[in-house]
This record gives sequence, structure tokens and C-alpha cells, in this order.
Amino acid sequence: MKLGSWGSANPVVVLDIAIFTLDIMKRMWYQFSAMYIRKVRKTDKRTGKSYFYHQLIEAYRTPKGPRQRILLNLGKLDLDDRERKMLADRIEQLITGQLPFMPPPDKIEQLARRFASKLRKELVKKEEEKQDKEPKENAPQWKTVDINSVECSDVRSAGGELVGSWAYDTLGVSKILSDLGFSKQEIDRAKVLIIGKLLNPGSELEIYRWFNNISALDEVGGIKQTSISLSSLYRISDKLVSFKEDIEKLLVEKERKLFGLGEKLILYDLTNTYFEGCLRSSDLSRRGHSKERRNDRPLVTVALVIDEDGFPKTSRLFPGNVSEPSTLEKILNDLLVNPPRQLNFGERRLTVVIDAGIATEENLRIIRKRGLDYICVDRRKTKNIPDGESEVIHESENTTVEAVRIKEGDEIFLYCKSTGRALKEESIKNRFQKRFEEELTRLRESLHRKGGIKRYEKVLERIGRLKERYSRISHFYEISVKEDKGKAVEISWRVKNPEHLEVGFSGTYRLRTSIGELSSKELWSIYNMLSKVEASFKSLKSELSIRPIYHRVDKRIKGHIFATILAYHLLCVIQRKLHESNINFSWKIIRKLMSSHARITTSMTTNNGRTIYIRLTSQAEDFHMMIYNALGVSLKSLQVIRKTR
Repeated sequence: MKLGSWGSANPVVVLDIAIFTLDIMKRMWYQFSAMYIRKVRKTDKRTGKSYFYHQLIEAYRTPKGPRQRILLNLGKLDLDDRERKMLADRIEQLITGQLPFMPPPDKIEQLARRFASKLRKELVKKEEEKQDKEPKENAPQWKTVDINSVECSDVRSAGGELVGSWAYDTLGVSKILSDLGFSKQEIDRAKVLIIGKLLNPGSELEIYRWFNNISALDEVGGIKQTSISLSSLYRISDKLVSFKEDIEKLLVEKERKLFGLGEKLILYDLTNTYFEGCLRSSDLSRRGHSKERRNDRPLVTVALVIDEDGFPKTSRLFPGNVSEPSTLEKILNDLLVNPPRQLNFGERRLTVVIDAGIATEENLRIIRKRGLDYICVDRRKTKNIPDGESEVIHESENTTVEAVRIKEGDEIFLYCKSTGRALKEESIKNRFQKRFEEELTRLRESLHRKGGIKRYEKVLERIGRLKERYSRISHFYEISVKEDKGKAVEISWRVKNPEHLEVGFSGTYRLRTSIGELSSKELWSIYNMLSKVEASFKSLKSELSIRPIYHRVDKRIKGHIFATILAYHLLCVIQRKLHESNINFSWKIIRKLMSSHARITTSMTTNNGRTIYIRLTSQAEDFHMMIYNALGVSLKSLQVIRKTR
């Protein structure tokens, strides 16, 4: 049939065309009648300045005439009139499942997909509110749909969010912040920041992207997505730091009540972490000795106090070049002197457990002066185990620890020798010796090679650097350099005292304490609790990504680290409950597997042209249910929401 020749056309064809046209009109009747973008002018009453923002408007018909309603606030758009029309049309097409006649520019397509995703969420939330008001019906609802039209969109992780929200609510963080004067919006932002550090460790920018594009925390936690901006996360980070002492005190009290913590020990240690990027101005970032061998970058030192159950009590930041022994008195002031006090021990005598790096004679004197006891590794080198009655204080498949107990004045010294530690130190000694001597050999060979280093001062400089790099082994060596006319002609070396070298890597160490009534086994066991602090630092660094730091000013650095430590409080609660059920997976594994439990929007077109949207949660698998059951997490908050357009 030619165009314009309707009279000569087959009547059946004409009828088919008419039916098709009516079907299109019928579909349009149930869809949005029209969408457009409105430009709105707003004036700030305080400053008098005006600015424009944009709204997505729906025009629709009612029995009383045409009406308009706001579908979505779009913020500021750098688009001309034609582009705004294209954007509105494309959003409508995505919402109603239509295909564009011509593909729009990439800029318009990206904006349309982003706003269409937000609009679907808004529609689902409105339907959820409507369903909450209406009586629930369990009767089956039958619809005829086109199976080719079924699509899934807005997939967001919900498993980790349920677990993180459970820990957040268990600790009552929202109430703590509310009691401290935080507004509802600020509490929501704090929840996003802290749970974000737990589930998607990183900077505020990474958490902002995660919250908007990956997570269903807004649905799980009842948080309005539009109230969370990147700048709002920075602001709430600053405010959390300003209430640090109060928040830590209230969290400690809550954890004490929840788990009946013993709090007879203070386990104290330090670590440092490094910065990436170019620092503008910071009093905390300093060059120092990096425990992660990142001496090429500025550092910041993190001090952490935990109890014998592994729960954090307080934390503090120091410059990257701080002397470890100088930090102890400040931490004791934080805990015992400066209000608000973190711990309340009454008549009980507290024991401070520290490593050799902090256990100077001056610090031990400070501890005794405060009326506290201590357990530590003696900083003085242990050459030989003295004569005395030896006892086995620990025995396992891999190691045996023997000890000799000696009393000197009002202190107890425990000389320990561990077979497992001896094997480890022997391996370290052999590896370091081999590398150190290989480097010296290469340096010696370069003296006789064309283009090699020959100048005497330069050779001495290279040897100094090697000694610094292999400081654990180099002090056992004596190195000689023969000079002739300003040039080094020979390098030789030897172990000064082979017996001292063997003793230095023999697995022998000495504990000291001011507590006379502890048995040797109890003393050794308590000292080994310091491994919990090391585990805490490992968790902060690997599982919660406290490193590296990308911030450039001190208040942002403090905010990043404090928010991470708050996330660690949540993690301690989660792990404590899981361990009670003999679930001992690492947090990385739990977080990864829980992310597969998701919220999904499924859309489909019915036989009358309408589109059904169903927002639901994927079926929880065995691992998900194991974690939920151990924690007592309820899935009732994740309702099935239906919307028809």
C-alpha cells in the first residue's frame, strides 16, 4: 500500500492499523502524559543572592482538569532549553520502558540514567509509605505480563548493611549522638560514614560513591539519599572528632554493660600509617621510622588502648616522628585523669601491658607512681638464661616455652625460651645475613669494575646505608675499608662475636612485672595478650583500610582515623557475637559474601500496557542465614514493594 492511498487499501490492513493506533493510545493513557524540566529561581533570605535549580515535573490529567506534580529535584544543570527537553524525554523513556527514536548524546544519556534510577527509588518509597498505611493482603495477585519485558535494575547490596546496622543499633550510636545534640540529619550522615568505613573502607569520596551507587543502606537504615552529599560527610566527620572523648566514653560504657567486660588490663601499643599525595599543611604528618617500610612518605602515629577482651578504650594521634616512650603518660592521662574518664576501676588495681619499645625505666616509674602494675618485655638484652629451676609454661604442637623465674627487689623477671620463636629467629637471621653479605659482596666487586663506585667517602656512605637497611643484623659485623689515594681498594668483614649473634636470635626474651602473686604461666599468658593489639592494628589497616591517608589537613586526617576506629567498635561487637556461635571467618570474607544478598527492582509490562515495579530482596542463602541467625538480625524491615504506572 502506497502512502496516501487509503481508499485502495485492503480493509483488513486498515483495520489492523487502526487497532494498533488505539493500542498505542491506550498505552499512553496509562503512562506519564508528559514530563518536562522546570527551572526554578530561589533567593537566599540571609544573603539576598539568587540561584537556579531544576525540577522534573509530571503533567497529568484528572477529572477536574490538568495537574502538575514534582517528581524529582535535579539540582543545578548546565543545559540549554533543547537539552533539558531531551533529558526529560529520555527519563520518561527509561521509566516507561520505551526505546528512543534516536540515541541522545552521551552527556544526556548518563544524566537520564542517573535521574531515572533516583526516580524509581522515589516511586518505590512512596509506594512503601502507601502500603504501610493500607491493610496487608496476603491473597495472590494475578497479572498477565510480557515475559520479554522483564528487567532487573537498581541492584544494591543489603547483606553487609543489615549486619552493620545491627551492630550500630546494638551499640545505640544514634542515641549517643542524639544525647550529644546531633540532629536527625547529622545522625543519618554519621551512620553512612561509620557503616561505610566498615563495609567499604576508604575516603569520604569512596563512601559517598558506595552509598549512592552500590549500597542499599538508605533502605535498610531509613536514610534519605538526597540528604547525603560529599560535603556533608566531611562536615559530620569534623563534628564527630569534636565530640571524640564523649563518644568514646559512652561507647565504652555501653560495651561494658552489653558484654560484662573485665577491664583488669590495659593493652597499649602504637603503629603508624603513611600518606599518599602532596600534603599542604599538617602538624601531624612527619617523616619517621615506618613500621610498614614506607619511609619514603610522611607518617602519622596512632596509639590504641584495648582491654583483655579486645574492645578499644581510647585512641590518640601523634606526629609521625613521635618517640614511642613519650606517649604513655599522655594516654594514662586520657584514661585516668582528664575528664571524662574512660575507665572506672574503683578499688581494683589496674595492670598496664606494654611492649619493649614503650617500657623505659622512666615509663615504669610513671606507672608505679600512678598506683598501677605493669607487665612488659625487658628492654635490656638477654644474653643467657640464669641458673635456676626451669619449668614448661606452654606446650603445643609447634612450640614449647620454658621459663626460669627470678625475683629481684620488688620485681619478678621471667626468662623465657621458645622453640618456635627460636626457629623463626634462626630463619630471620639466615635470611638477613645472606642478603647483607650479598650486598657487601656486590659493593666490593664494584671496586674493580669499570664505572663502579670507588671513591672512599662514597663507599663509606653506601656501607652506612646498608647498615641502616639491615640494622637487625649489621651491628654484629665489623666492616673494614682499605683506602689508597682517596679510593677504596678493598672491603672486608667478619662477625665480631659469633656467640652473641646466636644468642641474639635464640628465641630468648625476658618478661618483667611488678605483680608478685602471678604464676609464671599467668604472667606469660597475659603478656601474650598484646597480640590482640597487633590484631586490632592489622584489622584497622587491612580490613578497615585506615591506610593510606589521602587527606591533606589535620582535621580531615583526624576525622578519617576516628571514623575508622568507630567502625572498629562495630566490628568488635559483630566478631564477639559470631565467636559465641563458633563462627570465626575474617571480616573480609564475611563482608564479601554478605554483599551478594541484595535489593533488586524488577519491572515488567502487563497486557494492558501498564508497567509493574517490584522492589524486593534476593533469597538469603545458607551463609547469609548463618550470619543473620548468629547475630539475631531480622529481615522484616526489607519489605516487598509494588508500584504500577
